[in-house]
Amino acid sequence: MAGGAGLPGHSKQCMLFPFALSLAFLQPHGLLVAGEAGSVAALAASLEDWVVAIKVNRSKDIQIPRSQLPFNGRGSAESQSYYKRPEGYVTGLLVDRHGHVLTSNYNLLGTIKSVTVRLPSGKERAATVVARDPLDDLALLRLKGDGEVATKAQWREPPWAEASPVAAGSLVFALGRGPSPERMNLSEGIISAVGRNSSRAVQIDAKLNYGNVGGPLVDLDGKIVGICGFVGHVYPQWGLNSGIGFATTAETIRRILPRLLEGKDVKPPPRPFLGIQSEPAGGGNDGAPVIKVVPGSSAASAGVKSKDVIIRFNGEEVPNFTRLRFLIFSRKVGDEVEFVVRRGEKEITLKGVLGKFPERR
Repeated sequence: MAGGAGLPGHSKQCMLFPFALSLAFLQPHGLLVAGEAGSVAALAASLEDWVVAIKVNRSKDIQIPRSQLPFNGRGSAESQSYYKRPEGYVTGLLVDRHGHVLTSNYNLLGTIKSVTVRLPSGKERAATVVARDPLDDLALLRLKGDGEVATKAQWREPPWAEASPVAAGSLVFALGRGPSPERMNLSEGIISAVGRNSSRAVQIDAKLNYGNVGGPLVDLDGKIVGICGFVGHVYPQWGLNSGIGFATTAETIRRILPRLLEGKDVKPPPRPFLGIQSEPAGGGNDGAPVIKVVPGSSAASAGVKSKDVIIRFNGEEVPNFTRLRFLIFSRKVGDEVEFVVRRGEKEITLKGVLGKFPERR
């Protein structure tokens, strides 16, 4: 195979793509010493047959509203460029010998002119988008042409992890091929939380970026435990290399992949809606103040009033509106919920059924 783990060459994008770790000196979280680094190099090398580089040629990228940018888009030119997608290779995972490649849906957003996949052998082939799953930030490509990437005898299935869930604190590695497609880069970290995105993803602290998003997340046994995603300027609240990253679990992928292979998009479910207007989290930590109740909404039916403060939701403390919104979005449309509001000196328990988030007109 061409390439291997090591330091990528210098490029204009080096500020947006963290350097790949030099495996000779890798010491993730103090768990490996230099004498053991060869095992990590072997781990990366054992997976390079499946990790591919993807070049997307687009005429127009998606834009994010100025209101979603820090300081309402009034930051410095340098800070604004932080959210601009750079040109360069991204990463994908070859999932079968017929040339299907799984990657992040974010990698394939915008007005696309062409997509080229660079195989680990160095050979490049054009590709088309087969299907998308925006909820899990997944998309499936298919290489053009009739030639298979391997014969039936040559092909080995990617080493997906077993269905048992990974545990918080587990050591993991994010593998990528951007910005230098001829060699793999590796970013180490731990699983810092499980059960994210309605238990479809895990949270990690391995550095994710525009180059390795779409690549596999692997454990110390060399098993693929997820696909890294949710990176880029459609997720500005996290930012790049913020110490918080996400990967869709292998268990979720195994459930979704057959549908994607059939060419069927996975439509995200409707977002639940309580029906209040509040203010974003500030320095306070004293509940979610209700500024306005949307007429006809679940909150209105439950008896919520303006100037109430929601302090608990389904038994969980609500320090601010940001947390309340997370708790609401973790439920489904039609779920019955119970919440506690502070009204003056009283605490009142209310119940309601979550509605559907209204479509923008």
